[in-house]
Amino acid sequence: MGILKNRQAKELEFSEKQLMLDLKKEAKALNLEQGTAELIAKEVTKKVSQWVTDKTAITQSDLDRKIVAEVRKYNKDLAFILGERNKII
Repeated sequence: MGILKNRQAKELEFSEKQLMLDLKKEAKALNLEQGTAELIAKEVTKKVSQWVTDKTAITQSDLDRKIVAEVRKYNKDLAFILGERNKII
């Protein structure tokens, strides 16, 4: 699996489980149905996981952009929330 590098150059391992939990949590915040949230989380995790496998190292920003791009295929509101996460308003 790919190794994530964030701004402080810490190395983290990509976690499918954590991505699924994060996606479900954000979907719940938007009051999406549980079945819909499960489907989105499963499909996005599968696509992102495939994308990560051939990478030796990726940045958190690269990963976030990929996640938002995949989520946008299923739910534009959820993609917006994920895209605006961690930004100073």
